[in-house]
Amino acid sequence: METPYEHRLRTTVEQVQECSSVRVEKYDPGPIADHLESARQALEIVRIVEKSPLPDELTDNFHRRSNLFFAWRGLQPFQEIAGEFHITHVADVLIRGTHRNPLAGNASQTEKLVADLRIFETHPVGGTGTYSALRLTSDPGSAELWYFDLRQGPTRLHIKYGEYLDAMLRTKGLYDWQYLFAQPDPQNYGMRVSLPYLRKGIEFLTHEFPEDDLADLQDRLEQRARVMDETA
Repeated sequence: METPYEHRLRTTVEQVQECSSVRVEKYDPGPIADHLESARQALEIVRIVEKSPLPDELTDNFHRRSNLFFAWRGLQPFQEIAGEFHITHVADVLIRGTHRNPLAGNASQTEKLVADLRIFETHPVGGTGTYSALRLTSDPGSAELWYFDLRQGPTRLHIKYGEYLDAMLRTKGLYDWQYLFAQPDPQNYGMRVSLPYLRKGIEFLTHEFPEDDLADLQDRLEQRARVMDETA
């Protein structure tokens, strides 16, 4: 039986597939860990190998999918608008650990931060050089979320893991939607160059999927645009 989030994943994919203004470029539902019956069971498995505290929030929007690919692009005249998500099961993310070996002691703070990240969502179809990752800290109550962009480096996201998975579906994986949940910062080059694209993308989604209320995301976009305009 599907978890509630697995049902939302499937219906979101179907919603995009049925849109006449969109071409689906890739869809692979990937394997499902049907031996994991619950989020609590998944985290108990992780605790066997993970020494850091595991926040309970990692059980929110639980799904058993691993390596689910979904990528789409708008048709003419909206071909510049596109989105993608490639998600990994949270237990796989945590058991696998950090995505590279710890760096030498003389590494920069940014390099040390990147070395601590545990990637759970990537965008290989579009080749955007971006990914989203968890960072476990000594705080057992929460995990940090970061968005890595080759144009900018790592950016802290002010959103929880379960909320991220929710926003990912609401935006249909629109490229760079993550900047809507980053602190407005005129020095953030990745955010600044993404805002015009995000404005067009959210307008497209609002028009093509009118049943989805994206007003809060539009507000976030305008808040960030105002900060950029004030420092232009």
